Order: sequence, then C-alpha cells, then structure tokens
Amino acid sequence: MYKQIQEAIKSQISLGNLRPGDRIPSEIDLAAQFHVSLMTTKNALAGLAEEGIVVRSKGKGTFVAGQAPYKLFFPGEEGSGMKLQIPVKPHLIGMIIPSMQTKVEQRLLDAIESAVHGFGYTLVIRVSRGCTMKELQSLEDLGALGISGLILFSIGAQHERRTVVRAEELECPVVLIDRYYTDIPLVSVSSDNQAGARKAVAYLVKRGRSRLALLTPPIEHSVMADRLAGFDYAVREYGIEESSVLRYTVPYEVFNVSRKEGAELVEQWMREHHAGFSGLVATDVELARLAYHALKRMYLLSGKQLVTFDDPEIPEVAFIRQNETAIGRRAVSLLMDRILRGERQQDRFVIPTQLILPS
Repeated sequence: MYKQIQEAIKSQISLGNLRPGDRIPSEIDLAAQFHVSLMTTKNALAGLAEEGIVVRSKGKGTFVAGQAPYKLFFPGEEGSGMKLQIPVKPHLIGMIIPSMQTKVEQRLLDAIESAVHGFGYTLVIRVSRGCTMKELQSLEDLGALGISGLILFSIGAQHERRTVVRAEELECPVVLIDRYYTDIPLVSVSSDNQAGARKAVAYLVKRGRSRLALLTPPIEHSVMADRLAGFDYAVREYGIEESSVLRYTVPYEVFNVSRKEGAELVEQWMREHHAGFSGLVATDVELARLAYHALKRMYLLSGKQLVTFDDPEIPEVAFIRQNETAIGRRAVSLLMDRILRGERQQDRFVIPTQLILPS
C-alpha cells in the first residue's frame, strides 16, 4: 500500500500537478484518502525522501524537491492550510467468468479473491454465462466502476473475439486466464494442456492400452486446441498409427444443452466402436462421464481404461488435475506487478498439470 501512495505522488509530479516546493498532503490526510494507517503513509513519505523526490521539514511538512533541495520555497501560513488531493482509482479488480458452477471455476475464484484481498483490493465479479453480449456489457459495467485491473476468463471462441479486443482497449492492465490468442498481445495464464494430454496418452500406453479413442468437443478455443495438439504429439511419439486411432467430436450444443441427447449419442458411438479401443482420452470431463456411464450400462468397461481432464468424481477414472490455485495467484501477481510497479509483460504463462491415478 505504501508503494501505491508513492506511485500516486510520483504520477502527480510527472503530470505537473505537483511542482517543486509544493506541499505534499500530510500523513494524516494521506491516511484518510487511501484508507490506510499512519505508519503506512509515514513509510511512503520516508521512502520518497530517501529517493530525493521530496524533502521533509520538521514542523513545516513534506515538499516536492526542487532543482536544489536547499533552495526550496516553503509556503507561509497563508497557504499552509491548502490541501492538494491526489486522484486515486478505487481499489477494485474486475473479473469476468463464464459461470461459477464447475469446481474448476470455483477454485479459480477462491484463489483469485484471496490473492486480490491480500493486496488490499476488492474483487468485483461479472458472470457472462457463455454469452458474448453479456461479456461485452460486463466490460462496460466494470469500466464504469473505475477498476484498476481486469482478470478475464473469456468464452474464448476463435471466431468470436470482440470481448478480448475490447478488453485490450481498456485503460487498465488485463490478464487472460485459461485462454490465449496468438495474435493478441495480452498476458495470459493457463494450464499446460499440451503436456497434460501427453501424460494421459503415456498413462494408457504404459498400461498396454495402445488402441486409442479420443472423445472431444470441437476446437473452439485455445484449451481444446492445445489438448488435441498434445494428444497428437503423444500418438506420434509412441509410434501409434494415426489411422488406428478412433476419434469422435461431439457438438458443444448437444452435451451442454441436452445431457440426455448427448448421452444417447455417446452411447450409440460406443456400441458401434467399443471393440476398436482399449484406452480412451476425453478432453472434456462431461464427455468422460457420459462415456463411462454408457460403457457401464452396456457392460463394456472390462478391459478398458479412461483418462480425462479435471476430476470426473468417478474413482475408476484417471484424470489430469489443473492447479487452479497457482493459476489464480499467478494471474493476480502479474496484474499487480503492472498496477503497482508499471511492469509490462506480454507473454503466456503455463502452469503444470498432474496425473491423478484411479483409487
């Protein structure tokens, strides 16, 4: 917090709103304005004095240093009662997220809120519910609140990027989580989905399940693109013939909107192709659940092993665990580096995943 006060004062000096010889608000005034303790404001002003940016005079106050500290002009009694307010943005961090229903989203939110609170800020959440128009409106709402930074968990479809483009135009730092765009220079933090998919294939092959099937939704964003890229890399790495791999792409609208219809489609596919695979990788946890229960109903689980991303809450199914806590903390850390220290980073950050074996 004392660094934020220092940055606010430095900003006012660079803008010319505070000039050499101008009195800095007192420790008491700064404490009231920034909602902090007197010790915090004392440390802030002491640090600026050590840098030679301000000069402190006992009984008179703290003043912006001039060309020579000895020649400072100290205002007389007539002007000593004047208060110079330093404009400060509210201590708000905005976040937009598709929903708060999945455990992945809930753990992300918990980690982000905790980290934001640790910096003395308040997290303001908007839920897009998978709708681009709601995402865009949420951006405008958060911008109107005067947020200091934004954490964006976008719908992220490759063909629909208006939200990300608009976020890039905001007058505050932005960090993407769980999504990234190769042609949009925003900082992003996500799981290492490619490595996760390679771990899934390695797990099956090492257990003699080299006749593989892949169950996946369409590639509509970077998460699925990376998981499929990792799967394909591992297939080549283990010398598996591409033509022998069974693949089934289930439309998003089927298993997201009508679970019954999705279950019927998956079961029909299993009836027709179950003999062709011994190991199955599902890139989406809901598809893994549908596949498992379809095979169970048909008494076809024997001799088969499933792996998916995220916990399907089925003890017999291995899964790739994401570290949502690390993702959330890293996203907040990167955001605060930009807000408090002005550090600009344009890069992708990936967080390792973990293979969890069946119990």
